[in-house]
Amino acid sequence: MKKKIAVLGVLAVAILFGATYLWAPGTVPAGQPPLVTLPSANIGPFAAAFDADVSVPRLVLLFSPT
Repeated sequence: MKKKIAVLGVLAVAILFGATYLWAPGTVPAGQPPLVTLPSANIGPFAAAFDADVSVPRLVLLFSPT
């Protein structure tokens, strides 16, 4: 019984740390522009961020939950 409680406790702590990591605000290294949150309804800010510096390569990754 104690082993089961210990395993459940470790699992709960792991889930808590994982959730904190995923939902915590992102940070960037010094000297890098801040992260941009793009609205899903308006593509204008995305186009402006994508076209901001034409001298560097750009990559767009699309992830779908399905």
